[in-house]
Amino acid sequence: MLARSFTALMLFGSLSLASAASAQGTADGASMVDPAVKLRALETMNTAASSKLADALKHERDLRDYASEQGLSDSCGGSPETSGGHDMAMGFEQALQIAIDHEQSAPSGHDTAATPGEIKAYTTLARSTWDKLQAAMANVEHLSDCLHTSDKFNDYLSWSGQQQAAHQKEMEARNAEVSKQRGAEQAEVEAKEKAQYEAFKKAQKAQHEQFLKQSWTKYKFDQTNQLKAYKYRTEYGPNSYYNTYAGSMYGGGGGWGGYGY
Repeated sequence: MLARSFTALMLFGSLSLASAASAQGTADGASMVDPAVKLRALETMNTAASSKLADALKHERDLRDYASEQGLSDSCGGSPETSGGHDMAMGFEQALQIAIDHEQSAPSGHDTAATPGEIKAYTTLARSTWDKLQAAMANVEHLSDCLHTSDKFNDYLSWSGQQQAAHQKEMEARNAEVSKQRGAEQAEVEAKEKAQYEAFKKAQKAQHEQFLKQSWTKYKFDQTNQLKAYKYRTEYGPNSYYNTYAGSMYGGGGGWGGYGY
C-alpha cells in the first residue's frame, strides 16, 4: 500500500536506524548498555517518534474526514483490533535496541552521567510516544484499506492534494496579512521617529539661533564700550573713560587704567 510505505519510510528514515538484522536485541540487551548511551538512544527515539506521530495523526484525520465526506464513516470508522497489527509494526523494546545499536556506532553526543531516575522517566515517555505512533499507523492502514476496498483511495489522493493546496493558499494569505500589518506598524514607527528627529533638529536650531543672538548682543555691547572708551581717551586723555566710569567715580581707585584706555 502506498500509504503504508510512505508512513514507514518517514518513520525509519527519521530514526536513522540500523538494518533489520540488528533488531534482534532484547530488553536484557538494552538494560546492560551504558546508561548514557541508553539515555541518548531514548531521547533520539522519542524525538523521531514524536515528529512521525504528528504526521501520522494528521494523515489519520485527513482519511477520516474524507471517509466522512463520502458517507463511509460507518464502514471505515472505528479502529483496527490491535495497534500492533499493521504491516510496519515494531515493538518498543526492538525499536529501542535498534536505537541503541545506532547510538553505539554513531554517537549523537558525549557521555554524560545518567541516573536510573532519568532513564526510567525517559523510558516511560518514549514508550508512550511509541505506542501512540503504532496505534496511529494502524489506524492509517485500516482507513487506507477501507478506501481501497471502496475504490476511493485514488480519489482520496486527489482530494488530499486539493486540501493541501487550499491550506497553503490560506497560509500564504495569512502570512501576507501579517506582513502587511507589520509593514504598517514599521511605517508608523519610522514616521514617529522621523517626527521626533525633526522636532529635535528644530529645537537644536532654535537653541543655536538663541546662542548666536546672545553672542551678537554681547559683541555689540563690547563694541559700544570700546567706542566710548576711544572717544573719552581721544578727548580727555588716556584712562579717562575707565577712571571715570569704573574707577574714581565708584571708589575703585583708578579701575581699568592698566589697559591703556
